[in-house]
Amino acid sequence: MTNSKRYTLALGAIAAAAMLSACNGGSHAMTETPAPVTPPAPANAMFDITLVNLTAGQPLSPMVAVAHSDGFSMFNVGEPASVALEHIAEAGETTQMAALANDSKSVYATAVASGGPLLPGPGNSASVTLTIPAGGLANARLSMASMLGNTNDGFAGLSAQSLSSLAVGATMTVRLLSYDAGTERNTESADTVPGPATAKSGGKREGFNATRDDIVNTVHLHPGIVSSDDGLATSALTQAQRWDNPVALLTVKRTQ
Repeated sequence: MTNSKRYTLALGAIAAAAMLSACNGGSHAMTETPAPVTPPAPANAMFDITLVNLTAGQPLSPMVAVAHSDGFSMFNVGEPASVALEHIAEAGETTQMAALANDSKSVYATAVASGGPLLPGPGNSASVTLTIPAGGLANARLSMASMLGNTNDGFAGLSAQSLSSLAVGATMTVRLLSYDAGTERNTESADTVPGPATAKSGGKREGFNATRDDIVNTVHLHPGIVSSDDGLATSALTQAQRWDNPVALLTVKRTQ
């Protein structure tokens, strides 16, 4: 083999090695690093709240329901009622409580049932939906109130019931007691009871009154009515408006 041929073969080998190196380098350059997968943001929690009237003769005013943390309180037994609660218990008015809740940084959601009073009777119910941010679920509590219409200042209520352990699809049922707001004396008169039982009485049927004159001036379990049938001369109520506890059934279902 001549030197010329050896030289030519050597150049060919060098060129082939260079091409192989280039191919390997190109293959390495085209390898892509997978983009990091971002986990989906936690979903908000949603709860359907349904109220059923268990009494025989007490309409319930549209309920106000509030989802909140420990920094908010709708009412506490043994403590004076807020003016907002007084409006509910004496007149069935929810505007003040809804405003109080919406102004609080400790409240996640507020809802007021639509329509008129919730009357006794099979199949009658009222519902609202509350949505709680995912980050607030661990501390979420539920409070609600609804006036017993044929009373001076009675209401069905729930205070700070925890929602944190309720799984999606699960349901919680709470039997509600009747409370007295401690803001108005239980005269049961046609001038001071605004419900339908006094509609034809000719009385004033006053709702909210800022003056507080109850014997017990804090929220407490309601003693029930006496009625004219049982000897209370001032009463515009009859035994038809009496009740036993529980006065209402509250169902809480987590839907999301």
